[in-house]
Amino acid sequence: AASGGSAGSVPLISLACAVAVSSAASPHLSLPFRHFGRWVVLVAMLCVVLLESSTPFGALLSLLLGVAAAAAVHLGLGSSMGGPNLTGVGVALAQLGLPVDHLVEAPRQSSGVFLADAMSPTRGAVHIKVYGRDARDTQLLSRLWRAIWYRGATRPAMTREQQVEHEGFVTMLAASRGIAVPQVLVAGMTDSGDALLAVAQRGSPLEPGPNVAIEKIWQIVRSLHQIDLVHGALDLDSFAVVDQEFVLTDLSTVTSTASRDQQLTDLAQTMVVTAILVGIERATVIAAEQLDSQDVQDLLAYLQPPALGKSLREDLKSSGLGIEAVRSALAAVEGVEVPEIAQLRRVSLQSLVMLVLLLFVAGALIVTLGAVSIPDLVAALGSASVTVALAALVVGQTPFFTQAVATRGACPRPIAYGPVALLQLSIGFMALAVPSTAGRLALDIRFFQRQGIPAASAVSIAAIDGFSGFLVQISLLLLTLVFGLGRVDLTWKDPTAGGSDDLTLLLIVAGAVIFLLALVAAALPATRNRFLNRVRPMLSEAKQTFRSLRSLSNLLQIFGGNLGNQILFALTLGICLRAFGGSLNLATLLVIYVSAALFGGLMPVPGGIGVMEAALMTGLIAAGIDTTTASATALLFRLVTFYLPPIWGWVALRWLQRHSYL
Repeated sequence: AASGGSAGSVPLISLACAVAVSSAASPHLSLPFRHFGRWVVLVAMLCVVLLESSTPFGALLSLLLGVAAAAAVHLGLGSSMGGPNLTGVGVALAQLGLPVDHLVEAPRQSSGVFLADAMSPTRGAVHIKVYGRDARDTQLLSRLWRAIWYRGATRPAMTREQQVEHEGFVTMLAASRGIAVPQVLVAGMTDSGDALLAVAQRGSPLEPGPNVAIEKIWQIVRSLHQIDLVHGALDLDSFAVVDQEFVLTDLSTVTSTASRDQQLTDLAQTMVVTAILVGIERATVIAAEQLDSQDVQDLLAYLQPPALGKSLREDLKSSGLGIEAVRSALAAVEGVEVPEIAQLRRVSLQSLVMLVLLLFVAGALIVTLGAVSIPDLVAALGSASVTVALAALVVGQTPFFTQAVATRGACPRPIAYGPVALLQLSIGFMALAVPSTAGRLALDIRFFQRQGIPAASAVSIAAIDGFSGFLVQISLLLLTLVFGLGRVDLTWKDPTAGGSDDLTLLLIVAGAVIFLLALVAAALPATRNRFLNRVRPMLSEAKQTFRSLRSLSNLLQIFGGNLGNQILFALTLGICLRAFGGSLNLATLLVIYVSAALFGGLMPVPGGIGVMEAALMTGLIAAGIDTTTASATALLFRLVTFYLPPIWGWVALRWLQRHSYL
């Protein structure tokens, strides 16, 4: 009763939940139960008003809230009400000139499409796909989800007609080139607005056995690639046996203008399918016969769990086989080495001791440079607005996701967004738990190797990502300072002395010293040769990676992601400052954060621990913030963006390891 009140109009949660359950379940219930559910809702609304648990307006709000919740569920998961029934499918087929009988719902259904099987007096067994009125929404959401978590996922289809036209077209194209696929019987739109595709029955499913002619499977996949088509989601259900011949059954995921990466993904999936059917030994021998030496060597890098679809991974697990065993056996047959996977750096006692020492130094720097006592700093932190600080914590996590966009753009091959975002969170953990560049680089390399990308390319991806971020930072700094948007006083006043130093002069001197040290290192033969020997092996892979950046989409992801990254960090800094009652404009915040980030990147301190805090505090003071508030703001900012994220970063790291992304 407290949810509404006798005089209130706040919706009752219990009533809204009842309405939501009734509305969400209604399309799946028979007519009597649907009527019963509606009567229960109406009686409940009347009772809450009579018992003065809520006003009539509050009861109406409860009804609307429940209906909205049910609609959201239907949007995300689909609704049988929007899809056709068997009677409607039979009528639609008759309208298109294919009368059928014995029409039954297919045992396995897919989101956004209704599947059925039937018999035709003239065409025999028929398999039907019908995209109903809600197929557009459910297909859109399910494909967007796949685009996040699966690489090479197809783009969301915008209309039912396009879905049917695409599948019908690629099926007939494959058939015209002699590839064994089902015959398209009818395709079109019904009077009710449903899009329908009917093909000849797909045959019997594949059964594992030593005598399965898997050469035919390889021939189908290679023939598909020869006409510039790729499947992208091959598994055991993708093939069937019709009259003792193998047939590629489902072409709904087929795409045209295939890239080398997509073709190798198909080959990796085919390798696993054949290994499940006839065993690893025979499957690898036949694969070596069907593929040339270069294809086999390239394929080895793609035999990783992320290259397989969810269904195929489950089939592989059920068969008792391991992807590592398949990869090793194929390499042995071809007589080549298995590509090595980078080893992750572990959290050690040494790394923990280093972390503690760095934190101690960071605290000493803040207290010394800010000329603020520890009690004053603690008091300032205690005065922060909890609500605003929580908002800073939430906003402070968003740069991980924009950084994932930039990293994905720097990759020369399509990779899923979701795992890359989790990789960025994992790097947040590694940056604190193992404070060294080698640990983070090993994490990057291992992740991309699991995606089928060579180690040298993985290093170049990190280099491109970092360099583009540097360009964005320099551009932002110049734009804000040249146009006078960021107001920062470059005269640093030492609180302990009372004099002043020109910060610009100090920065110029520091830059000159770094430049001279680089020249000295280049002049020494031993140092120069060591550097060149490490760089030369990476140049060829780096060139290929740079070529992929000609794509406008990649460039937009790289620079857009890094730009969003800097803006979100600056916004987080502003929210942290607001928690202590201060405020600065966004341009000034950008100057402060970007300057601190550049300075922290130049210093040989893992994670910028201590250096970033001191640089942020210096920038805030130069912008007119008092030393105590500046010190507290810098600490809160680093807390929400660096010291707390490793908590969920560890969870992300464990998830990536469990799902073989690391």
